[in-house]
Amino acid sequence: MAVFTCNEWQIFFHPLFNQQWVELRDRVRVLKNELSQEEFIQHSDVKLLKALNIGIKEKIPQDPFASYFVLQKPLQKYSRLKKMGLPERYRLFFRAFKEAKIIIILWLGYPRKEGDKKDCYQVFSKKVENGEFPESLEELLGNNEI
Repeated sequence: MAVFTCNEWQIFFHPLFNQQWVELRDRVRVLKNELSQEEFIQHSDVKLLKALNIGIKEKIPQDPFASYFVLQKPLQKYSRLKKMGLPERYRLFFRAFKEAKIIIILWLGYPRKEGDKKDCYQVFSKKVENGEFPESLEELLGNNEI
């Protein structure tokens, strides 16, 4: 998996997010050929891809440990991007490792109603509990073949 650097941070995509990214990028490529320029610019998938690009390349690397990214216990080791250009219903989850200057983009969640089993925070918590996002950098990089 290719790594890119922004603001001195190496940024990796976890395979789960990478799959979401590739699917979204492919949908946007198809839309570019099917829609007029005006329709294309206004399409929700195009706006989402643009917001993700800005979030990943600009917002998060400015200060991945900023208080507005922080999640509460038991997920305090993880962070999420909300708002900042993302459509209101989306949350981009990531993990930053200060000493290594590495950010791993983990998963793009789509929240439903609070208490719903499909609420993105509950789904993300379950993924953490199930070991999909291991605690250590070595495990995240090694076990997930990033």
